[in-house]
Amino acid sequence: MNSWPPRPKEALTEILGFIRASSGEDDIHIDAAVAASEKSTGHRNFALAHYLKSFGNLKNPAEMTLGTYFHQCAIEMTTRQLALAGRGIAGLKGAPMLLPQVKRRRIAALMMTCGHYDGSGDFAFRTGLPGKSGVGGGILLAVPGRASVAIWSPGLNAWGNSKVGTEAAERLARFTNWSVFG
Repeated sequence: MNSWPPRPKEALTEILGFIRASSGEDDIHIDAAVAASEKSTGHRNFALAHYLKSFGNLKNPAEMTLGTYFHQCAIEMTTRQLALAGRGIAGLKGAPMLLPQVKRRRIAALMMTCGHYDGSGDFAFRTGLPGKSGVGGGILLAVPGRASVAIWSPGLNAWGNSKVGTEAAERLARFTNWSVFG
């Protein structure tokens, strides 16, 4: 019988399994050095986790939850693998793993509203597309029913998102007229 919430090792195994299945690629791993870097600079994350814990909103110890989070943030993949993994969210036919519509919609909403941290509103305004940024400069765009696009450029803007990647996503959205805002 599975227990919820899963322990960090099981949670990371599930996350990696989902990404590998979605992309059809097995060569996707966690970069331990990046996870350690995230932990050493994650003071705000520690404060927020302890705040949530104080209200009973974390089932596991904050350190355990954050360990899982920091390792999840350190998943290493190529831009191609990221684009392939996004097919399940974009809802494309032929993807190895399609999420049910309700899950795709929920994930796209989260990507649109908070996928770029404090810069999410700006990103949504500029692109009109659900997107998720990563600490390494990657961006995943999920264009519902049309495309899954991955962009990588390591220079980050003030919000910690890829500066050039954000500009490229904005240009792509304008060129293709894919913005959900018309």
